[in-house]
Amino acid sequence: MNNIKYLIISSTIDFSTDLVCYRLLANNRSFYRLNRDEFSKHEIEVDLQKKYMRIVIDNVEYCADFEKLEGIYFRAPVFLRTQSKNKLSLDEQLERNQWSSFLRNLIVFRNAIWINNPVDIYRAENKMYQLSIAEECGLKVPKTKVSNSANIQLENEKEYIVKSLDTALFYDIENNREMFTYSNVVKGLELKAHNLNQAPVFVQEFLEPKIDCRITYVGGKMFPVKIQKNNMGIYGDWRFYKEQLEYIPFDLPENVLNSINRLMKKLNLNFGGIDLAYADGEYYFIEVNPTGEWGWLEIKTGMKISSEIEATLCREEG
Repeated sequence: MNNIKYLIISSTIDFSTDLVCYRLLANNRSFYRLNRDEFSKHEIEVDLQKKYMRIVIDNVEYCADFEKLEGIYFRAPVFLRTQSKNKLSLDEQLERNQWSSFLRNLIVFRNAIWINNPVDIYRAENKMYQLSIAEECGLKVPKTKVSNSANIQLENEKEYIVKSLDTALFYDIENNREMFTYSNVVKGLELKAHNLNQAPVFVQEFLEPKIDCRITYVGGKMFPVKIQKNNMGIYGDWRFYKEQLEYIPFDLPENVLNSINRLMKKLNLNFGGIDLAYADGEYYFIEVNPTGEWGWLEIKTGMKISSEIEATLCREEG
């Protein structure tokens, strides 16, 4: 039986996880990558009295001891957002539901360093909560409303950023396509003309002109980049143009660094993709994604994010 020190929870197509695994392999770390889309290939047994998890694949056994597993890199959704192209059978629904619960129950590995613990991910992914904590930690936050009311108090000719309260990913059966909602710039009059009763929307003051900043936070170390196109800030949501943009490393002011550190400690997160907007000489906190993407940033900038994740996972000094 192979005793493992590090457990990677991800999927076969996750590029960011690939980068971390390359680091672990290069340094001869004893780890196992358990992919969510390959659960059925494994035999998995958790013994609560003997305090271990046994994983068997292709007649090879791996063992993760509750007390001795040192780190878990958790790249898995806590909320099940993805809509299926086809209606799921009862068996498929049961399988999906129970494996999701299994992943959450892995918090029995209480001695491990988590990047990040699913309980903390669940709490931190709530936008209203993270914004309120960010403000407590000294970060500036755009004026924000969440409402399903047609009588929401907005200025008619003023522009606002409107986005979903949670990540919205849908499948349009009639047109056979997946749909993802981005942030949109909408005038107050236009928003009030729509019937919002069915679901609440997230409305923030529109910061423009602004420069978007992505800060990848790993175990207390930060990798900040400015996001620009032709040396200019991006109007609206920069994710529309992700592959066309410039990602420029820069240094954040010490007061902002300190506030981010306080935020991440309060949220109990060892990792986060943090979005800031620089406008009118100030940095505004937009959101933190506890399972955010970062692999493309390492490739674009050469920043050693994967090395820092490995060091945090393995309790090494950076």
